[in-house]
Amino acid sequence: MIRKGTFRVFFQNGIGVYAGHVQETKPHIHHATEIIFGLTGKFSLVDSKNQKKEYTISLIPHDIKHQFINDSQIMPVFIYLDPFHNLAQQLRKSFYLQNDIVHIDTPPTQQIKDRLRLWFNGENINILELTYQLVNQLTDHTSHEVCTDSRILKSLNYIKVSLNTVLRVDDLASKAHLSGSRYAHLFKEQVGIPFRRFVLWSRLQTTIESILEGNSLSSACYDGGFADLSHFTRTFVSMFGVTPSSVLKG
Repeated sequence: MIRKGTFRVFFQNGIGVYAGHVQETKPHIHHATEIIFGLTGKFSLVDSKNQKKEYTISLIPHDIKHQFINDSQIMPVFIYLDPFHNLAQQLRKSFYLQNDIVHIDTPPTQQIKDRLRLWFNGENINILELTYQLVNQLTDHTSHEVCTDSRILKSLNYIKVSLNTVLRVDDLASKAHLSGSRYAHLFKEQVGIPFRRFVLWSRLQTTIESILEGNSLSSACYDGGFADLSHFTRTFVSMFGVTPSSVLKG
């Protein structure tokens, strides 16, 4: 976790939270289910059809092109959930998230917003617990099943500890005693996104986590399995619409 004056960021256990003064992003696509809201007002999103709309809270399915615009100079909060995370599944099934951005009129409770402000200001707030509280509020405490196939669960654990190696779908399929095509189908069915997208998203998360732990950029890129800093930066911009230095420096 990093706190540097104008932002605070957390990435761990399949959940990422960023609060900071982001003015505008480039159009981008990432592999997480995303929640965006402001602590003080509304914001705008431009969708894949180039239509600009104002939101109180937006839910963005994974792999949906969008652009954030901070018209009202609010303090935005961005929450990223792994597509197979139980909270992402909870949102997807409660709001039928598929190909469109969902607008929610009801803002987070005042208690949640107050605790987020305290977290932003450096207080020791359990941000994981707070994220669960928010999703439970939005979904009225509805829960859903997540990835349960033991072969895929073993694959996810293997990927997590092997990101600085070459990861091929056929190699993982062999470990699961499945054909490459059957494994790829099962992986997407269980996880929510294709194998290669999941690996790239995992590389990005691990690199960010390593940076937050205070490691050098070169060391963090190695931890995540990126060839070099340029590769990481290109991936970061394509998925978040901003450069790493613009949001990870105070």
